[in-house]
Amino acid sequence: MTRQPEIGQIPDAVKDAVQSLDAEFQAADMEISKVVARLHEPLLKKRAEIVDKIDGFWPQALTNCVSTNIYIDDDDHPLLDHLKRIDVQRDVNDPRACKIAFHFAPNDFISDEVLVKSFELAQDARKATAFDFAADLVPVKTTISWKSDDVNLAKNKPTKGDLNDDEDEEDDFEPGSFFSSFFESDSPQIAGSIGRAIVEDLYPNAIQHFEMPALYQDEDEEDDYDDEEEDEEDEDDADREIDLEEEEKKRPSKKARAA
Repeated sequence: MTRQPEIGQIPDAVKDAVQSLDAEFQAADMEISKVVARLHEPLLKKRAEIVDKIDGFWPQALTNCVSTNIYIDDDDHPLLDHLKRIDVQRDVNDPRACKIAFHFAPNDFISDEVLVKSFELAQDARKATAFDFAADLVPVKTTISWKSDDVNLAKNKPTKGDLNDDEDEEDDFEPGSFFSSFFESDSPQIAGSIGRAIVEDLYPNAIQHFEMPALYQDEDEEDDYDDEEEDEEDEDDADREIDLEEEEKKRPSKKARAA
């Protein structure tokens, strides 16, 4: 019989030592995140210089990324088409906190050249190993200088409801405009979820997301090729069946062989 799992109890004699070791692991993880942030910084700058030469890179990557696409309204695209660059700026002392900057070319919607969304550490933020972007960071509202109410996407397509943390209950969330849900929101569930999607998915994998349709196209082409092969195999099977029938007709009967 398989042994059943049981809850283990750490003896009091070693409990302090275990807690102390855990704290050392937490400190080591924080140092590792600082080193990673420092090593990535020059590489991300080099990548920015490269993708700046690709027309429409960031609008396409943002749209292709599934975890950000769900928050984009159709009316957002005319403004997002002017998006030149996305930067994620980390706090060197604590890389968990960050700022996300959207750089825009001149357009008919906003006067801002850069929109910055800040995420500050919550007072009760958990340590690095248990850290959760949406739960442990506080999103700060960004003021957007809209050129008129007619083009104010956040006002015309406001976010409605909120995301529900309880998976068993349906939420009443309607994203509306990306600029409402992300920049003009301080909801940890909504702005925090978008921030996490950008920081943990879109930004580090921007090139892969930009090329995503090409990957889908390659998969479609492979599927078409497989379908063609299956059709050819079916035709070959049909031809073989016909050949067998012809051979059967040509084969002499028992009476003929007996004669």
